[in-house]
Amino acid sequence: SIDSLPAPPMLRKLDLSELASVNDSVVTLAAKAASFKRSVAETPMETLEVDDPNPELMGHKLAPMKGLVHINIAGSSITDKSLEVLASTCSSSLMELDVSFCTAISDKGLGYLVSKVGEQFTKLNVWGLAQLSDEFYDGHSSKSLEIMGVWMKISGGRSL
Repeated sequence: SIDSLPAPPMLRKLDLSELASVNDSVVTLAAKAASFKRSVAETPMETLEVDDPNPELMGHKLAPMKGLVHINIAGSSITDKSLEVLASTCSSSLMELDVSFCTAISDKGLGYLVSKVGEQFTKLNVWGLAQLSDEFYDGHSSKSLEIMGVWMKISGGRSL
């Protein structure tokens, strides 16, 4: 038995860039592992940063802490399925995502992700994604999202 070992650290930042072998299965596994909700009993009190030591209240305060925060999967072979998984597992934590040169994702997949994540999601890198259109660039409702890598929109208006 290895009961005396501490719980592993939470996975918050994932960089699998330029690994073409990274696919939906890898992203699903990483996202689910990072969003696994630890019990309050496993979490050291000094890391909680909450005022009330009531375990029931702490459970609610821990919920926003779960999930990946920074993800770089540029150049991978992911599809919209990975974006759906990220939307369901990282919606309250995701702040930055790099999907540059991921040619199998679409407007609909990115639009779905952006519609599900919170306002903490502020940076999206989309370099080399010629398949994205104004449907995504003009269709999402996030006012705080900075999209990097859009040299020219299809309609002719400049973007970042």
